Amino acid sequence: MRTIVRAWMVAASIAGIAACERVPESSPKEATPAATSNAFSVEITLTPAARERLVSQHESLIVSADYFGDPSAQAQAEHVQGSENPWLTLHRKQVELQGAQLDGMPIAHFPAAAFDAKQLAWTEAPDAPQVNINVYSGRRSSPDNLLDCTMFQDTLAVASRAPIRLACGLIGEAPR
Repeated sequence: MRTIVRAWMVAASIAGIAACERVPESSPKEATPAATSNAFSVEITLTPAARERLVSQHESLIVSADYFGDPSAQAQAEHVQGSENPWLTLHRKQVELQGAQLDGMPIAHFPAAAFDAKQLAWTEAPDAPQVNINVYSGRRSSPDNLLDCTMFQDTLAVASRAPIRLACGLIGEAPR
């Protein structure tokens, strides 16, 4: 009886393995998402004066994320485009919030970003892309930015751990 049970267990294991589908590996030229999700959210705290001005002037709030990496010595030696700058831009994304989205605590959600593996390879830390996050007004009611906001800059891994909290007030308003 034990032999029959063992035979069934072996057969079931083989059938399970055979049913698995092999996923083809992506080529290095393709954009590849990070192994874990690198999506993140940004929560913006507005002073009462800033919220009032944005709402009364039908102004929007823009949250901008610039993904980057420090260029490697090899990228600089080979004059890779952008390596003459202190950083290599990997991706850019903006989220615009307006109207009812400004009620309470405005939150900008950034989906997971995919990066070109070749471009990442030109950075000093290909496994640790950086992100710089800034907030400013949408310039619908004025040609100038109306807001003075804190900013965030760290690795994308840090950004994706918990919501990022930034504070904004009007330019010239007392410090937050």
